[in-house]
Amino acid sequence: MPVFRINAGKYRDVVTFQKRAEGNNSYGEPNDWEDTFQARVGIFPISGREFLAMGSQQGEITHRIMMRYIDGISSETNRILFNGRIFDIVAPPINYQERNRELQLLCKERKNLT
Repeated sequence: MPVFRINAGKYRDVVTFQKRAEGNNSYGEPNDWEDTFQARVGIFPISGREFLAMGSQQGEITHRIMMRYIDGISSETNRILFNGRIFDIVAPPINYQERNRELQLLCKERKNLT
């Protein structure tokens, strides 16, 4: 059986994970986002072939982000900041090979409104 090894060189990008602040503001709207932690990740755009293979249901996924395993990341409560870009996690994190060593996050990059 092959040994699972993580290539640390693929985690070359430092990103900030954010979590929605609890509660509502004075207008009843959800609070803004707050930084929770930073991590080293690998950000990989989805190729054209993968994009077509996913079909219309998964068509909104634009990037795959790989990182070391960290418990508690959720697609409902977290998002990722990288060099002024925002990535929404659109699917539950995948525990790659079920070994608690690496997470795969399927993300959608938000369009820059500026």
